[in-house]
Formats: sequence, structure tokens, C-alpha cells
Amino acid sequence: MQKYAKVLVDKNALLSMQESISIGKQILERKLAAYRTKVAKFEKLNNMDTVTFGALFNKGELGDNKEWLKWDHYANAVNFLEKKLSDLEGIRYEP
Repeated sequence: MQKYAKVLVDKNALLSMQESISIGKQILERKLAAYRTKVAKFEKLNNMDTVTFGALFNKGELGDNKEWLKWDHYANAVNFLEKKLSDLEGIRYEP
């Protein structure tokens, strides 16, 4: 069973809050799409998927090439944004 927290919002402000969250989700989705595109370019260029890259990079087998650091950053950004969007998807409204 999931644990929930309550956030109390004046009923008159509920619509504004819902719209703000919706706009925030749209922004995160656009950022996520941009980072996924960057990750896909690295995968194609290096003929390696990001999971394999991450395992090798984290073991120190690829070195500290500037491009590897970028790829790692982009992959982490994708994971971070996916988590944030998942969290926002879990919001339920009870007027």
C-alpha cells in the first residue's frame, strides 16, 4: 500500500494549482525529450546502449573523456526527469 500525504489548498485555488502542475509537467516532458534525443545520439555514435555505457563508465573502464561525462550527465538527467514526472503522475485531486 502506498503512503500518502495531504496538502490542503483552498478550493478556489485548486484549479490554479492543477494548471500550474500541468504546465510544469509539460516543461519537464519537453526537457526529457531533449535529453533522450541527446542520449540517443551518443548511443548511435558509439554503437552502445546507455545501460552498457553506464556499467562500463561507472567501473572506470572508459576513462574520463569529456564526451563520456556529457553522456553520463544526459543519462542522469533522463532518469531524474522520469522520476519527477512519475511523482507528478501520482497526484490525485479530491475537491
